[in-house]
Amino acid sequence: ELLTMFFNSVTNGGKTTLAEKLKDMLPNCDIISQDDFFKPESEVETDERGFKLYDVLDALYMDEMVTSIHNWMKSPSSSGVSAEEPQNTCDNLKNIYILIVEGFLLYNYEPLNKLWNRRYFLTLPYEECKRRR
Repeated sequence: ELLTMFFNSVTNGGKTTLAEKLKDMLPNCDIISQDDFFKPESEVETDERGFKLYDVLDALYMDEMVTSIHNWMKSPSSSGVSAEEPQNTCDNLKNIYILIVEGFLLYNYEPLNKLWNRRYFLTLPYEECKRRR
């Protein structure tokens, strides 16, 4: 059985930290991060003030991300998922392969909305978000 969980939030919202902690706790768990699909700086558009527009879908190779998720779903056992047994593993999770997809624009890309079993939006107070940035 496959379980895909999508974590979405603002940048620096704790998505990667949560995903990594869950991966350490869950058997057969892997992570795909949207951050791994940014285009090179030379391909990212610049606004009228000269700032690179990294916070838009066009700054990412989203089709490649979807392909990576599809490839994982076709063959999760050969995807490089750790064979190590996490501590405190529940027996009823041993036959489930879990993919955590984390990013800040996941719900804005329609092809991804067909792939998740569960989705979570992480929020944090504005002042904490500002401090982290």
